[in-house]
Amino acid sequence: MSFLSPFWFLAYLGVIVYVWIARRREWQLQQGLLATIALLILALARPVVVQKPMNVEQKGSDVVLAVDLSYSMRATDIVPSRLEAAKRILTEIVRKDQIDRFGVIGFTTNAIVLSPLTKDKELLEHLFNGLDESQIMTKGTNIMSALELARKMSHAAHPVVILLTDGGDESSYANEEEFVRANDLSLSVVMLASREGSTLPGTEEGGVLKDDAGHIVLSARNDAIEEIVHQGKMIRGTDTAAVLDLINERRNEDFTGSTSLMRYQEWFYLPLGLALAVFISVFTTLGSKIRTRIIWLMALAGVSSQGGMIDFANLYFAKSNYDQGSFERSAELYARVDSIYARYNRANALYKAGKYQEALMLYHSIRTDRAAFKANIFYNMGNCHIRLQEFGEAREALLKSLSLRYTKAADQNLRAIAQTPEQQTLSVRKEKKDRFAAEENKPTGAKKSAKEGGGSNMKTDSASGGGGDEGKKMQSDPRLSMSQGKAKLSSRQYELINQRSIHETKPW
Repeated sequence: MSFLSPFWFLAYLGVIVYVWIARRREWQLQQGLLATIALLILALARPVVVQKPMNVEQKGSDVVLAVDLSYSMRATDIVPSRLEAAKRILTEIVRKDQIDRFGVIGFTTNAIVLSPLTKDKELLEHLFNGLDESQIMTKGTNIMSALELARKMSHAAHPVVILLTDGGDESSYANEEEFVRANDLSLSVVMLASREGSTLPGTEEGGVLKDDAGHIVLSARNDAIEEIVHQGKMIRGTDTAAVLDLINERRNEDFTGSTSLMRYQEWFYLPLGLALAVFISVFTTLGSKIRTRIIWLMALAGVSSQGGMIDFANLYFAKSNYDQGSFERSAELYARVDSIYARYNRANALYKAGKYQEALMLYHSIRTDRAAFKANIFYNMGNCHIRLQEFGEAREALLKSLSLRYTKAADQNLRAIAQTPEQQTLSVRKEKKDRFAAEENKPTGAKKSAKEGGGSNMKTDSASGGGGDEGKKMQSDPRLSMSQGKAKLSSRQYELINQRSIHETKPW
């Protein structure tokens, strides 16, 4: 049994404080009222029993979102800035569209993939928030590079491509138009600039950008880009509803897949019914007649506490076995506890036991909206793929982890397999020659054992013991802190964005 709203248990602190004050001041305690309140708090915590996941088939389109990251996107004619407006549009699109799959491209004079095609909404949102314009130095805009990369991202016959830009630098886009029509792209443009234009922030605080001749640079929208629109629309301004309508109109069945929906059986009505029974028994005439029988109903309340004690024991022995190197036994014990953290720790134990495929399946089954926790899951999935010599999947998982939160370990692993082809022989069992730091991020108290299946710098924290859902937490881990701010792109990604090729002398 677990709880969907465990924060309600904090209300028990108020009950405890009230009882302590009442005893000090010799107040008469209303035990029946206290029991009713305690049961109501338990009902508000929403106790549930997790049932078997249900697979739902889904179909949708591949939508490539290409966002202009050039210096001119810092103009403020679109409040608060063109780039911030683009981020808001991107976030609203992925939040409201639950059907399609999205890929994200960032482009200046060079285009790079910021996110491969995915339905992971949390990953995309943190990616948008992590775009740091202060790290982007290029001033020119190469639309063609974005179009070519968009065509490569999707295997769909008619991929939907949406450019969020201020129009770029060219007076004519004839070559780009020819490319769009030749590749049958369904291309639309969201124009994020005004006709009047705006100055750009300079390098000095409070200053404005000037060209080589000392003239103030004024960046306005470039309507010439409208000629590349094909089977789509030209949308001016921050009209997110128009973008969503456009995606709905151009939707194709570019992919089919299934998603697992977790089903819960609610049990809140049990403590709620008991609370009502206690209230009637203590405060009504009817209750005085049946008070002797209510004891049997109250006995049912012990079911929840028994479940918590069993979970506490399983978690305690699971962690003890993990610390002693008995990873298979630890995985068996974690399997008895119904919690995403127990499932995560079970996957870690299976990884240490060398059962990478089983661990990978467990990581795939975990659903969470915590960005840092999700980053850890993707990181560990990447290491599982590496052990299985599935380097393409490993690169994708590590890239997702870095998009949610930058860590040196994930960056190092991604660089190590950057050019490694699929199924290439890689020494993954000889830890002395392993390309990954074997001892980094080991769980507290864990010892290196000959039973360990791998030596990568995988995050494998064990859960600490405790009754109930609140007791099923992982050990203290700085990587799970949400106070670290928004996710950042890696330095390598910014290097790729900042590659200069055109219009860097006079981009405007």
